[in-house]
Amino acid sequence: MSHKSLAGTKTRGVDDRVRRMAFWVGVVGFTQSTLLIGIYAIDHTLNATYLSRYAFYGSIFALIAWTGRSNWRVDIILALGLAGIYLHMWSAAFYDAWTNDVDASVFWFPTLLFAPLFLVLVTGYRVLIGYALLQGTFVYSYTRFFLADVYGLDTTVLNIDTLSIILGLMAGQALLLLAILAFARKRTDHRLFNLINETERLAAEDPLTGLKNRRALMQQIDRFWELKTDFTVVFIDLDRFKPINDEYGHAVGDRVLQTIGKRLQDHSNLACAARLGGDEFAAIIDPQSDDATLHALVEQLHDLLTQLIDVEFGHVSVGASIGYARARLDAASISELLHAADTAMMRCKANHQDIAKFDAQHDNISLSNSAMTEAFRKALDNKQIKPALQPIVDAKSHKVIGYELLARWPNSGLSREPTPAEFIPIAEKLGLLNQLLWQTLMVALRRIDDPDVFLAINVSPSQLSSSHFLDELETCVLSQGVAMDRIEIEVTEHVAFRNLEENVRVLEDARRRGCRIALDDFGSGYSSLSLLEELPLDKVKLDKSLLGTPNKRGVLQATVHLTAELGFICCVEGIEDSESADYVAALGCDEMQGFLFGAPTIIAENVFQLRAVS
Repeated sequence: MSHKSLAGTKTRGVDDRVRRMAFWVGVVGFTQSTLLIGIYAIDHTLNATYLSRYAFYGSIFALIAWTGRSNWRVDIILALGLAGIYLHMWSAAFYDAWTNDVDASVFWFPTLLFAPLFLVLVTGYRVLIGYALLQGTFVYSYTRFFLADVYGLDTTVLNIDTLSIILGLMAGQALLLLAILAFARKRTDHRLFNLINETERLAAEDPLTGLKNRRALMQQIDRFWELKTDFTVVFIDLDRFKPINDEYGHAVGDRVLQTIGKRLQDHSNLACAARLGGDEFAAIIDPQSDDATLHALVEQLHDLLTQLIDVEFGHVSVGASIGYARARLDAASISELLHAADTAMMRCKANHQDIAKFDAQHDNISLSNSAMTEAFRKALDNKQIKPALQPIVDAKSHKVIGYELLARWPNSGLSREPTPAEFIPIAEKLGLLNQLLWQTLMVALRRIDDPDVFLAINVSPSQLSSSHFLDELETCVLSQGVAMDRIEIEVTEHVAFRNLEENVRVLEDARRRGCRIALDDFGSGYSSLSLLEELPLDKVKLDKSLLGTPNKRGVLQATVHLTAELGFICCVEGIEDSESADYVAALGCDEMQGFLFGAPTIIAENVFQLRAVS
């Protein structure tokens, strides 16, 4: 969030308070004026003078109330209106005393001793100091010249000069003290607004780059969508970043990300830029006149991002795959718009292009005409997609304590066996993920009869967004005589990309039903750390990449200790040799998974049998 927007937040907060005060000062003042004139009328003391004064006060209070309601020049009208009422009341008091209107004068003096107190609520401390000088002068003058005559005081007994000085000083001093209190209140308000603004900034900002985070980006996209403008969403994935980060370390990697963030932040044609996590960024481009202008702007952005980056030992460079889509032209909803920009970026990356615009005809037809897509539909209907189980073992005893449910597609009839990374996105695109899960889960549940063994299932954000997902999961599990506390739901950090609050609510509901929640692939990106606080987790599965270089192993050690401190179960994936297993066990992790203990094994009908891995 920029300093300008922070100042705007503060100003809006102050303006709203003044507006509300003005409205209620006007309403209360108008009501009291009306009640007072009503009392005069009932008492048969109403005259033309009182009516004219009521018309003056009533019109000013009504104007103040109206300006507070309509938010039109509130500060000026409130200040001038109250000043006018204050000066008119004193003028009327002096006039009535001068003309020997005793009945009116008796009312004025006590009223004017206390009436200025309402100024404290709506007047700044500088103006109150001016009112303090005026109030002291008016009270002194009224007491010195008129008080004795109005109240019939015996001046031979009472020293009117001394009384005038004392009352004048007390009246001025009272407002002066209230001015000091108003100054203290202003300082407190200033600190409070700064605290609120800083909290809002931290909640909306990526700490490494200073760009907006995912949540703040989504809020901006929502605002643009509500305005019905033809804006553009851009997804950016850096190329060659991981090798730089692995070879030169995180300090250089952070420097690269910060430089990319600065270049995005300084780009004049970007309405908003954000870091989504890791080396992924996104931006919003203001409406452009035509596609050619927009394309040229994206090309300019690509050239800017791929310029050399200065680091301690010289220069490094990264590439960038940029995909973009235009709101309303390429998508009918926000979710479709994000998917369109992501699809264009993935196509750009797959084809080794620099930039790609979403092409509805190309991107949609290429999928629907794909031989793999058609074959997958038939394979799922014919139950050719098979469940596979990979053991999860206790880190100390190496005893099997659970299995992860995976999917495999043998005998596909294609030129090679498709990998899950290829057919799972197809299932999600076609809306068949739940059908795939229920088919494989039912078979797996029938094979696991050990009540001490749990089953881990992978669940995507799109599945969590389904209102009936948990009900269907519970029905499926209980129908096989398996308790819900033997089910572990694995999610990745992508649950935070959209609808984080709703995903958290669903996961909390799953825990109430007995399931455990695990965060999968932790350590594979940069944005996972904050999710340890945001998601209702029981377990963290550390990505196998942390077993790589010595630097990575240092991160692994720190992460194992962190999960222990937070009270999470810690599982390390990708254990392929005894050395890694011993090292991980020595660190104090709880569980391990990898080819050392067993590769994913397809469940063959009436053949598969679970056994512990020693």
